[in-house]
Amino acid sequence: MKSFKYYMLAACVRAMTYLYKRRGWTTNRHIVVIESDDWGSIRMPSLEVRNELISRGVSIASCIYDKIDTLAANTDLELLMEVLDSVKDGCGNPAKMTLDCVVANPDFERIKANGFVKYEYELFTETLKRYPHHDRVFELWKEGIRHNVFKPQFHGREHLNAYLWLMLLQDKQPEVMKAFDKGVISMDIDKRIDARGHVLAAYNVKNEKERNFVVQSIREGGDLFEQLFGYRSKSMIAPCYIWDDCIEEVAAQVGIQYLQGGIVQTQSVLEKSSLKYHFMGEQNKCGQYYLTRNCFFEPTQDISLGFDRCLHDLTCCFELNKPAIISTHRLNFVGELEVKNRDKNLFEFKRLLQAIVQKYPDVEFMSSDELGDVISMDHNTKFQI
Repeated sequence: MKSFKYYMLAACVRAMTYLYKRRGWTTNRHIVVIESDDWGSIRMPSLEVRNELISRGVSIASCIYDKIDTLAANTDLELLMEVLDSVKDGCGNPAKMTLDCVVANPDFERIKANGFVKYEYELFTETLKRYPHHDRVFELWKEGIRHNVFKPQFHGREHLNAYLWLMLLQDKQPEVMKAFDKGVISMDIDKRIDARGHVLAAYNVKNEKERNFVVQSIREGGDLFEQLFGYRSKSMIAPCYIWDDCIEEVAAQVGIQYLQGGIVQTQSVLEKSSLKYHFMGEQNKCGQYYLTRNCFFEPTQDISLGFDRCLHDLTCCFELNKPAIISTHRLNFVGELEVKNRDKNLFEFKRLLQAIVQKYPDVEFMSSDELGDVISMDHNTKFQI
């Protein structure tokens, strides 16, 4: 049974969330931003690997991401681009998706060769070469950028707390080793070994050594992003929505002006996993603006977070004179492990976009950095209390 303290904390979070949804930057424009996380990051390589790990007793059955999520293939991107391009806003622009992406993944062979003592990575474009239906993926990303349906932004160098992962590999934790042998990083870990419970929260550090490692990864990641895409990312979303002030400072140093995230921010274990609250257009001490997600299209995670709920929440945002920032994830749009899930979600996603432009003919589709530019350049910014 959950304690009275738990329920009081939950009530406090709900109350603060209600308040912060109403605070911040307002506009009479009907702006829609679609932020989609995890692009470029490895997850479950194939059905064969998934089935073998289950047969070997690796606990992945409870995580829908490990069942369905994987690198987007050629067909996934073609179908998604077709849906986005089929719907135009009031200015004649297609629906646009902010692809929050990582630029690197672990290099398993080199890590194993050095005895798990040093982390090594490879560009995600190299990772793609080992997947069977992914030979045109990066070209399709660039095509999506040219056609104004994709706008990649920075999600991290990798979606992995590499320092923690190496420690588990050095200790030869059985499940972690079994997953490593199959090129998998994402399963949960025993909380008695480490209270964080998993390795995907890249910035959830617990000491200064880990923090220094993360700082370096952001600096390198920002440079790698520019090498791949030809521009600096202006916005960032922290993996698993966990980050500290230190992360914001180093992100500012590499050109990040806008911080994507939810209304509630969880800080790292080093900062006692405390919570902070943000509102739309809030500015921090580094001069960065927070872009707070307020709508969700996550039918793979929760069937209730589909068409109806997303359209309802978007309508509420516009009634409050807020831009609608829709949170979604790659696993909703990939079909290598479960094609029916992808096709069903693409159908619902297209229906959602069509409903938006029908209900709000003057709607404007933007990327995260474009919305950030609108907010930062608005000299008459109004903040509601």
